[in-house]
Amino acid sequence: MTEEELNQVIFKCVNTAAFEHEHTITYSSSDGRLGFCTHTPKKEDGTFGKGHTHWRIDKKIYRSKKKFLEALKDFSPKVIPIR
Repeated sequence: MTEEELNQVIFKCVNTAAFEHEHTITYSSSDGRLGFCTHTPKKEDGTFGKGHTHWRIDKKIYRSKKKFLEALKDFSPKVIPIR
């Protein structure tokens, strides 16, 4: 899959969570094979710090978009993984 094809994928919010130390929001593709979550740290004074994103292909997590895009080159949305 190319980055252009990735831009065509529709992601929907599947979970949000607000913790004392961070807020997270998780998105997933309609088939559940691709996803990402954004973590935003919450400071003691109530303000928010710089967030970071984790990317997912099936059950594998990528901590950088660069590594995620590299792995995405071998991803085929037509292949159903064995669970």
